[in-house]
Amino acid sequence: MHITPIGLFVLPVSFAVFFFCPDYLGPLAILFSAFQAASVFNVEGGPIGVTPYFFVLILIMIRFFPLWLGGKLSFMRCDVAIDISRPLLILTIWSVTSSFLLPWIFSGLGVDAPRAGMDSPHTTPLQWGVSNAAQASYAALNGIFVIYLLWCGRVKGYFERLVWAFVGAGLIAASVGAYQYVAHYSGLPYPSEFFNSNPGWRQLITEEFGGVWRLSATFSEPSAAGPFFAVWATLLLFLAADPLGGNRWAAPLCLIGIIMVFLTTSTTGYFTGALVIALFLWKEFSRIFTRGKISMPGLFSLLLIAGAFAAASLFIPNFREILSRILFDKAQSQSSRDRTTTIWEALQITRETYGLGAGIGSNRPSGMLFYIASNLGFPGLVLFAATIWAIYRTFASALLANPSYTRTVGLLSAMAWATAIELVAMSSAGGDMSSSLLWVCLSVLATGSRALWLRPQKDARPIVLPESRRIGSIGVPIILTEEFSV
Repeated sequence: MHITPIGLFVLPVSFAVFFFCPDYLGPLAILFSAFQAASVFNVEGGPIGVTPYFFVLILIMIRFFPLWLGGKLSFMRCDVAIDISRPLLILTIWSVTSSFLLPWIFSGLGVDAPRAGMDSPHTTPLQWGVSNAAQASYAALNGIFVIYLLWCGRVKGYFERLVWAFVGAGLIAASVGAYQYVAHYSGLPYPSEFFNSNPGWRQLITEEFGGVWRLSATFSEPSAAGPFFAVWATLLLFLAADPLGGNRWAAPLCLIGIIMVFLTTSTTGYFTGALVIALFLWKEFSRIFTRGKISMPGLFSLLLIAGAFAAASLFIPNFREILSRILFDKAQSQSSRDRTTTIWEALQITRETYGLGAGIGSNRPSGMLFYIASNLGFPGLVLFAATIWAIYRTFASALLANPSYTRTVGLLSAMAWATAIELVAMSSAGGDMSSSLLWVCLSVLATGSRALWLRPQKDARPIVLPESRRIGSIGVPIILTEEFSV
């Protein structure tokens, strides 16, 4: 095992936060999620590397279990955090169990090798391997991450910190991407050994499409960078259109994010970006038809989108031809046919395993839902859907409990849109369910929804101490009016 160059930076920062200000481990994990292609340290003898995001999650796990075993990390029965945690915990337990049990039960079944990539699909006999253990570990760490942030979200302002950390992660990725673009065309040195040090990922930083070089930024390939910038730009777009204003910084950052999406020439990034624009137009025109007035921030955001298109046409050579090939000719490419083949293989695996799946980490099709179906079966699909449903139901409850529009409501609504776009992107092209961006979006949305839901509860609901904590011979309950903790 050896520490990478970026590890020399990540390790001391992470340990300093862990020992001196552990409450910032959540924001730190989100900030480090931008370095998807990097590794803190690599294990010799195999293509295994630990990303900065998952390294911080390991530190969160070390903090999580003493708090949980000591009874400090818990929720009240009426807390909406229970509704989110319950299906998530069952999903995590099923994921870990399936990784060891199902490959043994269905040993020899033909699966698409997880490390072979989706562009060259070929089936191999199913057997337990490193991918099963890795995906089980990722599932456990992501589950702990969401629950830990839910618990930390009781602190005032914690949700806002998470959002700013996500904005910061996008700023890091965009800054590196901008330099990478300049370095590629100017001949300046680019430190790929710093940003692309993870041997567990295929580092596709020299890809071209139609004679145009594709930007990958801090990600392993342009196809991963595109959806990230699309989701990041979605958050910033809705913040820029906030009717309360005050987010002037969101507009220029959104413009940068949209340009980055274009520079990746990622089909998934373009598709999700087009979906964002369509939904935003629908939202703004609905406002005009129902209220009869134009939102100036919304109008400015529309002009921002038009400006991003103009900038992309200037930065990208043969932009119209590239756009046509990505959106219309992509379905006829060999890559598209290969990925379609993996989908049929996933359905076949689901049928041959009687709906149980082959175990997490056993098969890698194109599309997260097909990944869940072929690896975790129908139980995994139901549990994942229940988790998403619980998070968005909590989001709706929080909005109903806080009818007046505030900046926190605006932040939460923007995060809900960004999370929805990430779910669409993963469902259309995700090769697994361990994506750091997916769980960052889900955890931030869940934490913000619970935090907003708690606000009126603390004022409206009196807290009665349990029988053993009552004072006086007649057992009169004591009513607490200050903020309660879990």
